[in-house]
Amino acid sequence: MEHQDDAPVRFTLPMKPSFREKADRDSAIGAPIRWRSDEDVILQGVVVDWTDEPDGAVTLTVEAAAPDS
Repeated sequence: MEHQDDAPVRFTLPMKPSFREKADRDSAIGAPIRWRSDEDVILQGVVVDWTDEPDGAVTLTVEAAAPDS
């Protein structure tokens, strides 16, 4: 399969069941998400999917975005 440079990069993030106390599917889809290490942004993107897991956890699919310069 040939790589397309303009194809979005997507990755999944497993979240603990307690994540449901902070967000629900409707508020999460389309929301920005950012991970920081001290003052630096390590990764950021937009939540594009929410998957309910059998154990009550949630898996988010995130479409990556370039860090702000």
